[in-house]
Amino acid sequence: MLSVYLIIGAIAGIMSGLFGVGGGIIVIPALSTVFLRYTDISSSYSMQMAIGTSLAIMISTSAAALYAHHKRKVVRWDMFRHMLPGLMIGAVIGVMIAHYLPSSDLQIIFGVFLVMVGLRMIINKHSSRRENIFSLKVIQISSLLIGSLSSLLGVGGGTLIVPFLLHCQLDMREATGTSVACSLSVGIVATISFMMAGLFSTQAVAWSTGYIYWPAFFGVAIASTLLAPIGAMLAYRLPRELLKQIFGVFLLLMACDMLFFK
Repeated sequence: MLSVYLIIGAIAGIMSGLFGVGGGIIVIPALSTVFLRYTDISSSYSMQMAIGTSLAIMISTSAAALYAHHKRKVVRWDMFRHMLPGLMIGAVIGVMIAHYLPSSDLQIIFGVFLVMVGLRMIINKHSSRRENIFSLKVIQISSLLIGSLSSLLGVGGGTLIVPFLLHCQLDMREATGTSVACSLSVGIVATISFMMAGLFSTQAVAWSTGYIYWPAFFGVAIASTLLAPIGAMLAYRLPRELLKQIFGVFLLLMACDMLFFK
């Protein structure tokens, strides 16, 4: 099984570096399928296990990326401090929702999320960005919602946090660097919460702590971390917009699999 997890991690790492999307978009549906077909993980919480493991993987990838962004001084730590309380509380709320929702409902929610991301990549509409200045209260409430959705869906900041930061008048580099810091915080809090919540599941799974399945964690984390730079390199050499649309179609196919064939 280690080879399967390494392949999933390799694909997720390359796609993450190539398109700037969170690896969870690939990792979660892939792990959900593998858990159902090749492990003794129950179908009643296979999605919780996939999401929890994806968030644990996000810690290692975000930590490496944050170091690189911090060296380039593109992390807005002032914005990060404003968002941190809401992100942490939201992460716990998202885990609690995921814990009590049936796995089948989580599959539907994540499938709809894949449809939205896939259509956005296919349409690839470049709209003029209107910059806004938000009050501290709006930032905190938005952070609460972002933290909840991030932990519920098991995704990082590239999809949810960056658009919000762009509307807060951060430039793209600052938004990307700051979103990595936010993703790391959400990943740590959500992973600990998934560990604790999973301890109350009805069936203990070997090689797991709560909803974190360690064989998948190590296999995917190692491969994705090593191959993400290759994806970033390919982004400068391949027709990125065409590939983005092809990847969008791929996401829609995965969404159909999660929504209609599981």
